[in-house]
Amino acid sequence: MTQPTETNRALITKAFEGLRHGDPSQFMPLFDEDIEWRVMGSSAWSKHAKGLAAVERDLVGPLFARFAGPYLNIPELILADGDHVVVLAKGDAQTVEGNRYDNDYCFVFRMADGKIVEVREYMDTVLADKALGRGD
Repeated sequence: MTQPTETNRALITKAFEGLRHGDPSQFMPLFDEDIEWRVMGSSAWSKHAKGLAAVERDLVGPLFARFAGPYLNIPELILADGDHVVVLAKGDAQTVEGNRYDNDYCFVFRMADGKIVEVREYMDTVLADKALGRGD
C-alpha cells in the first residue's frame, strides 16, 4: 500500500475509534474548511452541504439535536485506496423521544493533505425519517 493510503486509513480509523465510544474529538478536526458532504437519497435528511459552516449548521447540528445521549458509530469495515477511505458502520443512538436510531451506513471519504474534503453518506433514509422525523 502507498503512504497516502495508509495515512488516510489511520486517520479515519482513529476518528471512528472515538465515534465508537461517542467521542467526536478526533473526527471533527479532520473536516476541511471546504468540505462537501452529501447524504444520498431522497429523504428529509438527504442534503448536500458545502463548506464547514454549512456542514455544522445543516447536518451535524440538526442531527445531534435529535439525540438524547451520545451518538455511537461503530465501524465494521474500513477500506482505503489512495485518497479514498470507505467505512461500513453501525449507528447506535436514542432520540429525544426515546426511540432507537440504529442505522447502517456506508461512508465514502475523499481525503487531501490529511483532511476530509468530500463525504458521500449512504444510509437507510426511510429509517432516518421514521426515527428522526422529517424536519417538518
